[in-house]
Amino acid sequence: MNEQKESFRIKDLPSNRCAMRSSGKVDFGRLLLTSLLLIVGSLAEAATTYFVSSAGNDRDDGLTPDTAWKSLAKVSRQALEPGDSVRFRAGDVFEGQLTISSSGTADAPIQITRFGEGKKPLLMGGNGRRGAPVATILVEDQDNLAISGLEIRNFRKRSKDNVPDEDAYGILIRNNGKRSLSGFELHDLVVQDVYPIKRRRMFNRNTVTGIRFETLPPKTADKAVNTSDIFLHANVIRFTGRFGIAVRHRASNLTPLRGQPMDFDHNVRIVNNLCEDLGGSCVLLNGVWSGLLESNTFLRSGSLHNQALSVSRGSGAWFFRSRDIVAQYNAAVGSRGHNDSSGLHVDFGNQNVLVQYNFFYDNEGYGTEILGKNNNVIWRYNVSVGDGTRIPRIDRPEGIKSQYPGKTIFVSDFAAPKRITSSNISIYNNTYVTAEGSSPQMELNGINVSLNNNAFVAIPNSRLGSRVLVVWNDEEGPAVAGNLFSGAVAPAFIALDSSPLRADIELPDNATTLEQFAIPSEYRGIPISHPSFPAAGSGIFSHISEVPTSDIFGLPIDQSNPPLGAGVKDMRQ
Repeated sequence: MNEQKESFRIKDLPSNRCAMRSSGKVDFGRLLLTSLLLIVGSLAEAATTYFVSSAGNDRDDGLTPDTAWKSLAKVSRQALEPGDSVRFRAGDVFEGQLTISSSGTADAPIQITRFGEGKKPLLMGGNGRRGAPVATILVEDQDNLAISGLEIRNFRKRSKDNVPDEDAYGILIRNNGKRSLSGFELHDLVVQDVYPIKRRRMFNRNTVTGIRFETLPPKTADKAVNTSDIFLHANVIRFTGRFGIAVRHRASNLTPLRGQPMDFDHNVRIVNNLCEDLGGSCVLLNGVWSGLLESNTFLRSGSLHNQALSVSRGSGAWFFRSRDIVAQYNAAVGSRGHNDSSGLHVDFGNQNVLVQYNFFYDNEGYGTEILGKNNNVIWRYNVSVGDGTRIPRIDRPEGIKSQYPGKTIFVSDFAAPKRITSSNISIYNNTYVTAEGSSPQMELNGINVSLNNNAFVAIPNSRLGSRVLVVWNDEEGPAVAGNLFSGAVAPAFIALDSSPLRADIELPDNATTLEQFAIPSEYRGIPISHPSFPAAGSGIFSHISEVPTSDIFGLPIDQSNPPLGAGVKDMRQ
């Protein structure tokens, strides 16, 4: 979001006298320019700040803290202008729904924020007089908005006409197709306790979300719109029925639009957010072209918290029908569920996905999960510890049995409505460490799949590769070379490697921090021919390098003699 430009000031404008030439004739062009500048200046100065307090009065003007408004309904009725701001008093509670029906501009966004010292002001849906609203903050077909400094809740308790009992959102920003929208910055928010009245039983139709962007598909190709320039950062989202953050552009059924730029939302940045104890996943990017997921923390996705209203299944983040996606410097811990439930996974239908420099710990589904119908997925310099522990066909805490055993690496052809094999899957320089007592499987099912320079460490009382499934979709099968194997790794898996390295890697007892899983520097890999990531170095990826220059610890990479695993430790002393 661009910062608001400084307003023009009258004293900075040229004197009207200067519009008179020395001959005494009027320079109408200069007078016109002066008049326009005066108009622009007056518009900029007209930006208004409105104050809202639980001790306020909706009959007042709202222009000062002492004449603040009282209710969300009053704010919702106010027509806001570009540059206007609405400020809620810190420590106060506001019940109902805030509807934003105005747009700002790129240079003068409308701001919704706080004033005063103390706790974040709490905007709370859930108990409307005529039923609980579907979202505590609702934005439809408006843009150039900045929302910050608030706490949002929406634990729906009472049914509302024309609102499904199964839906609930903290913030819902919806593009109904009237025009393309852009310019959203949401930061320094706490969004929590977002639950429906009752849970929707069909998993894929459950859309309960803390912060959700939804773009509807057009009815005709000439009416195509999208949503762009979304920046979500420094937010905390906890206790929701499914998602923390979801950005979804619903796919068009119109043949001319399929796969075209207008069938995607663009330039989505999700940075430095914390999600914890969500019923599902922290982040979903669905129908996004250019998405950055960076420096986020995902704790206990697929939580059983409020199980009756939660899906109780979810990876930390996942991508679907998207292209040009980067996920880096994220941490995902403790994902649970009878299916998926990885630290992060690439669902089906994506193109150009780069997953690097992430730390995955104790996620019961998979260490690396890549499904079908994908092309060019790069998975490098990540550390996976204790992932893939799920045991099938036993009673689970959520009351069902899973049919999906945990796996260290799971490259699958799963897609819908039919299975389609993924192509060009590059998995290199990752560190995989088992959990004590676990025996995760391995599956490689794709075209042009490569595994190089990875470190596979089975700690005592565990086994890596209890079942190894390799599907030979091309003549030579997966290209496996230069990997390190330590501990009880399945011989069938090691046999795939054309140049394996056996070693005895000793890790600290009860290791939990990233640095404790560094690989000794004396173990070296083979030179890598790095796959292409076309979007690197431009736009929201201006800081992304197509060829990695450092390992997960920031140490430089010698491309002719690269490390094994995600990073080394000896040179860090």
